[in-house]
Amino acid sequence: MQHRVASVDDIPPGGSLAIDVGEKRIAIFHYGGNFYALDETCPHRGAPLHEGRVDRGIVTCSWHQWQFDLKTGCSPVNPLSKVRTYPLRVEDGGIWIDVEI
Repeated sequence: MQHRVASVDDIPPGGSLAIDVGEKRIAIFHYGGNFYALDETCPHRGAPLHEGRVDRGIVTCSWHQWQFDLKTGCSPVNPLSKVRTYPLRVEDGGIWIDVEI
């Protein structure tokens, strides 16, 4: 099911935002002219990923430097570590995420 979660104006280029969709906490990143959505919580110690630094399409957790690819959710360092990504679309200035609640 698709949910409108934000406006594109809510997240400037290079910015991020954490939102709740039902019981899920999701981080949205505006990077390289695109928007990406993935689980907000780092699987290591529960840090908020939207507070991390993004470089070359990789978000680095601000607490312990775990890393995740914005497109795939996979860690470039540890292939066994991954966060869920969510289909996202931008339409009429809104950001829509496809997620079951």
